[in-house]
Amino acid sequence: MTKGFLFVLGENAYFMAKRNAEFIVKFSTAYPFRLPEDSMVCVYCCESYDDPAMYRKHMDEEHQTFNVRMAFVHCTEGYIKVDCTDLRCRLCTDTFESLEDVAHHLYHKHEQSLDLSFELGMQPFKLEKDKMACAICKAKSLCLRQLSRHTQSHFLKYTCDACGKSYSTITSLKHHITYTHSGQERICRKCKKTFATLSEKREHSIQSKKCWSHLCNVCGERFLTWNIKQAHMAKVHGAPKRTYVCPECGEVFPDRKKYRVHFKILHTDDNFVCTCCGLKFDTKRNLENHRVIHTKEKLFPCPVCSKSFPRKKNLVQHMWIHSELKRFSCTLCNKQFNQRVSWKTHMKSYHPDLADFQGMQNSKVKMVLTVLKNDD
Repeated sequence: MTKGFLFVLGENAYFMAKRNAEFIVKFSTAYPFRLPEDSMVCVYCCESYDDPAMYRKHMDEEHQTFNVRMAFVHCTEGYIKVDCTDLRCRLCTDTFESLEDVAHHLYHKHEQSLDLSFELGMQPFKLEKDKMACAICKAKSLCLRQLSRHTQSHFLKYTCDACGKSYSTITSLKHHITYTHSGQERICRKCKKTFATLSEKREHSIQSKKCWSHLCNVCGERFLTWNIKQAHMAKVHGAPKRTYVCPECGEVFPDRKKYRVHFKILHTDDNFVCTCCGLKFDTKRNLENHRVIHTKEKLFPCPVCSKSFPRKKNLVQHMWIHSELKRFSCTLCNKQFNQRVSWKTHMKSYHPDLADFQGMQNSKVKMVLTVLKNDD
């Protein structure tokens, strides 16, 4: 059987799964939603909700009638996400525990034209505001975004021969191959512009506001980072400053990152443990950075002077010694420095009376070191 024929079979399976999904969304309370960031976004009117119960209430009250095709407009690849916490048949109000149950019910009792030899074309979510657990295996997640990534792992059936990454549909796999293994990785996925180098593409991603991924659902403005968006929400739209309460132990965190690290390390098995001392870390990179305390290894040599360092960030800092670019400048005497430590020493020695010299750093200058450009 040729790979081209397999692609055709895969496309047909995806079409039939999507058709099944349309029937279930139309005749049950499997509520479809988008997840561009961390909030559930309505597929019909684009309102967003942090509380799943409020989203279900919105769907019940505002979208009792709807165009089912509109629910799938945003889903150009992969399976649509549905909240099936309160799963009922719209034709007879029977209740169900799973999408499979409601699919069999619609097919056998109401004679709807589902094809149960194909998949249902949906990723199921059972959601409560403070309890994010997988509807399939019950694994806990710290937020809806992480739960979504985990849930998707149950549907990964198509694997890339080049790099081993897996996808839920053949369409997603073909999209990955196009943008990763066909020389088109230098194309911006937002505006489709092509760049000569990956560095130019990264620079474009920073400079091109229309390609920024963090969208304000109130006014439509885009932002480069989630933190900048949150600051905008507070300043412009009066949104209260959020705190994050751990649903497992009740500890309160001022920002999302600290909460996520805490939850992942203490309340899930999705962490990385040091075999030498037992400390837990949220990422493999953080574990590797820690392990050099025990191993004393220096795996990052300087290509200029051959001095070695235990961590990549130490090497990056060191490389400024060899750079002609001066990142830091004294605004009082115009002396320039390529390392922050040299600049601070100068400020303390020659301008000790200037209490807040930290704010004088020139933050607009960027490092361009070819030797480190593609390390990440």
